[in-house]
Amino acid sequence: MAFKSYSWSIGTTSFRTSQLNYKIERQLQLLKKFWNDNPNLNWDNETQEKYYNYLKENNFLYGEARIPDKDAREKTSGLVDIGVLTSDRKLTEVGSNIEQLLYKVMNKDNIFMISEDSYKYLLQFLKLQINNANEGIKIKPFIALIYLIEKLDYLSYDEFTYLLPLCKNKYDVKKMAQTIKNTVRVGFPVDDIITEKILDMNNYIQALYDFSRDYPVTEETFERIGLNRKSKAYDRPYNAIYHTLVDLVFHLKHNNLNERLPKYKELFEECKKISGNARMLWQNYLFMGVKINKIDEEFDNKFKSLDISLSRNIIDFKKEFFLKMHLFKWKVNLRDYFDLNKRYFSLTDIIRFEDEKIELDMLPKYYFKDIIDDLLNENLLDNEQYLKQFYSDIPLESISELYKIDITNIVNNINNDLGINLTPENVNSYIKDEKLKNFNDLIDHKFKNEDLIRILEQIKNRNDEELNSYITDNADIPTIFEYILGIAWYRISGKKGNILDFMNLSLDADFLPKTHASGGMADIVYKYENNSYPKHDLLIEATLSESTGQRVMEMEPVSRHLGENIKLTNNLNDYALFVAPNLEERIILDFRNMKTRFYPKGNGEFIEGLKIIPIDINILMKILQNNINYNEIYNWFDKAFKSTIPDPLWYREEILKNI
Repeated sequence: MAFKSYSWSIGTTSFRTSQLNYKIERQLQLLKKFWNDNPNLNWDNETQEKYYNYLKENNFLYGEARIPDKDAREKTSGLVDIGVLTSDRKLTEVGSNIEQLLYKVMNKDNIFMISEDSYKYLLQFLKLQINNANEGIKIKPFIALIYLIEKLDYLSYDEFTYLLPLCKNKYDVKKMAQTIKNTVRVGFPVDDIITEKILDMNNYIQALYDFSRDYPVTEETFERIGLNRKSKAYDRPYNAIYHTLVDLVFHLKHNNLNERLPKYKELFEECKKISGNARMLWQNYLFMGVKINKIDEEFDNKFKSLDISLSRNIIDFKKEFFLKMHLFKWKVNLRDYFDLNKRYFSLTDIIRFEDEKIELDMLPKYYFKDIIDDLLNENLLDNEQYLKQFYSDIPLESISELYKIDITNIVNNINNDLGINLTPENVNSYIKDEKLKNFNDLIDHKFKNEDLIRILEQIKNRNDEELNSYITDNADIPTIFEYILGIAWYRISGKKGNILDFMNLSLDADFLPKTHASGGMADIVYKYENNSYPKHDLLIEATLSESTGQRVMEMEPVSRHLGENIKLTNNLNDYALFVAPNLEERIILDFRNMKTRFYPKGNGEFIEGLKIIPIDINILMKILQNNINYNEIYNWFDKAFKSTIPDPLWYREEILKNI
């Protein structure tokens, strides 16, 4: 009658997972250096505490952990789960290669057309297996997810949260696909399926049997039947709730409201003693959103109609109480892991989480269509084979023979399903066009001009919580600023060109930004070709730094990015736009002075003068408010650049006055 795992998950809830890409990559960087500096240490408690302090010294952590060595283990356990670290926290071949990707421009030269780092994460999840004989879990979680989506077209958030993780093996996965199709999709509650799963586990059956026979029911009873994996003390409050409900359901069943009211108040107070989020589920179930001082005859009648109130005898009541108690515990636990599973699976960039539906992106959908049944049926590897494969950076085809798929088969699947006529030569162009359409749909829905103005105001005022809530918490605010700036300029430019090519940002499968550990290029590079102005590239650089930090942090990178771009394009019409919440006077003068500076081109040649236009967020907001188009802006900036007004007056006369 001990606790046994009834679900799987990736990572640990003890480690906050916002900005997951960044946190994985940054820890790979830090661990690489940590082990280089401490090559003779073993991953024991002392080393773990040393690593914890190392994370603090490098601004990865703030505050003080109660148990530093445990905190260090938790911060890295998810990286072990996905195979970028070994159990002793050394970088695997995969982890080392992902860390090295941060210093190069990542391509999308793979069959799924996703960035190089996402592709490596995808390979890891295709390998990932959980083989825990003691808990009866033998499954490839990511394959299970793909199988359910392929068979059902999509998963709802509830199906993903509460049902997918309950699949312990391939038989569960197949059965769950049918269960969702035949019950959930026709209106049956998810709670009923979870309850069936509870009654499918021997330890819960034994606990229910023990509960049904136990008399008198005491706190010790709930310590036994609560099957708590942490502390039995968490289950003691259920004893008082049980006895109060017994009074309401049986002893006071026919009493009037005034006589029952003290018990309702007692029940309400006892529910408050339940720990964690299970408290809310009990309160919502028993009180149905009614405040304790608003209880009336109508509420009393509804309460008497609850499943638990309709119990005919104490045995039925005990079963109902037991199942509700564990249903709510399971739901709380599964809900805790929803965010973890979502974030880790999102690393692959082939799963779309939007509009309360979880779907495969187009190419993966048709890639897995013909092989998913065989993939699910593949046997798990023994532990030695598995770890060797899991830690190695091997090609897709080496994971399984099933992945040897010709692009022609994928194209045929697309054509048959959509009634179109693609070829292997033009399928990539079609997919790119579809991605651009989807991104435009997102922009039209979520980032209209008035939305952008509101968001820019929030960026200026650093309303970080609102920004993370509305856009994403998988990106920091500087990355969100770059993303919003790119979308704003796309609108300003009449939505011409492919914004996905122009933005040097990583986007997830839902086209939302992700923060990475390092950069090295211009934030946004727009390529303009129009008879109204010369062909040119516009580099847009964003910063949130203020005062002297602006000049120190941005002067060199902005001018270098522009100079290097001109060297690449050999086009002196290329120029840069620098955007900040507020502009520091010295950086305005420095950028203006670049007009007369020389940038080394190589072989003794120089670029004479760099055109860098600084503006603040207020100016950008006015451009959006007044629907000023790029033709006007180009002429305005070109005139400003060529102006002979003295530098100290230049910004006020040529930029501020004109806007």
